[in-house]
Formats: sequence, C-alpha cells, structure tokens
Amino acid sequence: MSNNTLFPSDAHCHLDAIINAHPEQKLAVAAIKPLDILKLSDARANNQNIKIGVGLHPWYVDTDINLVNFKVELEELIIKYKPDFIGECGLDKLKPNFDLQIEICKLHCELAIKYNLPIVFHCVRSYNELLQILAEHLVPKGLVHAFNENNEMAKQFWKKNIYLGIGSNLMNEQSQLYKSITSMPIEQLINESDAPYMPYAEQEISTPQNCMIYLEKICELKSINPTETIRLINQNWTKLYS
Repeated sequence: MSNNTLFPSDAHCHLDAIINAHPEQKLAVAAIKPLDILKLSDARANNQNIKIGVGLHPWYVDTDINLVNFKVELEELIIKYKPDFIGECGLDKLKPNFDLQIEICKLHCELAIKYNLPIVFHCVRSYNELLQILAEHLVPKGLVHAFNENNEMAKQFWKKNIYLGIGSNLMNEQSQLYKSITSMPIEQLINESDAPYMPYAEQEISTPQNCMIYLEKICELKSINPTETIRLINQNWTKLYS
C-alpha cells in the first residue's frame, strides 16, 4: 500500500511530535515562533514526508512587537528557508492583545499572498474576525486548525478555500464539530493531531498517530468507508500543502 493510502496525513503538529509519527505518515509541522524555522528546516532536510511553516502563534503576541520590523524579519526567514506554508498564526480571544493579534494575523496573510503559500490559522472564539480578515486578504488556501464550529461556519471558510483541521474536538460529543461533522463535505476535511498538544482521553501527550483515531471517528459518524476516506483526506492534505 502506498504512502498516500497507508496512514492519514497530519495537517497540523509541532516539532516535538515528529519522533512519534507513523514512519509512512506525512506531517505539516507548524512554527510557534518565527525562529523555530531553523530547527524545522533541519527536520525537513532529514525527512521527505515533512512540510514546515514559519509564523508567530497568537499566544506569543506581545506589545513590544514593532509591526514593520516584524514583517521584515518574517519575510527574511521566508526568503532564506523557503517554508512550505505560513503559520501557525491567528486569533485567540482568550489571550491578551487581541487588536495586535489581528494586525499580526493580517501581516501573515499578506506574506502568504505575496509568496503564494498556504496559511495555517489558530482560531479560538474568533471565527467571525478571522473571516473578516480573509475577506480583505484573499489568501491562496489555508487551514483552520482544531476547527470547532458548525456547518454554516464551515461553509463560509470553504468559500475562501480554507480547509478544516479535524482532531480531538471530534471526540467530544458536546462539541460543535461532533454535532456538525455529518454535514461537512469530505473535500474540506483534513485530520490533524496538534501533537504534542491536545491529547486524547488518558494520553499525556498527543501524537500524529492519533490522526487514525480521528479518521475512524469521521468514518463512523458519516458512515463512510475508511480506506476510501484515508485516500480522499490525504488528497486534501496534498492539495493544501502542494
């Protein structure tokens, strides 16, 4: 069985998770801070199944950031290290400096457009604000990781060529995602682990191999064939990160 059909690709994880991935698994490994790209670049050089990102996670947005300098520095890293995508960036209303988060998210979008790169968003209680940014910044394509909203919101993102990262939120029967997944088109869905974060059940840490658990849950809830679903979802991963 080929790499594309053996195991579900992971649309969103972090550097520490690579060691726990399935050997045939394709990974999109996001940055949390811009200089993470140095280690990520080394990891990509040693593993042909890895795509890497560059960006600033909204949890680390600080009022000391100078927007002009930040954009220049981020662009220099893009030119030097040639990341496969922009991110992780985004919005989180549970964290401070939300107005500054918005401005920095816009800068990431501008660079994704300039360099024709996909972009990965962290989004917590900020879906409408992110949609507004995307209305003003027509990014080529992207992913909302750890999506947890209803099908109407999913449709709004799909109109903007944004895929949905499906992970541990799907295992919570009270979540918006669990209640809405049956209405979402498989063409928009990609499995993700967010490893080593967002562990499932009794795990101490998440691993990229959790993607199989989440894929099986998609198949159960949508009553679809697992083998075909792996193929389709891995095609989505390839479309996003190619």
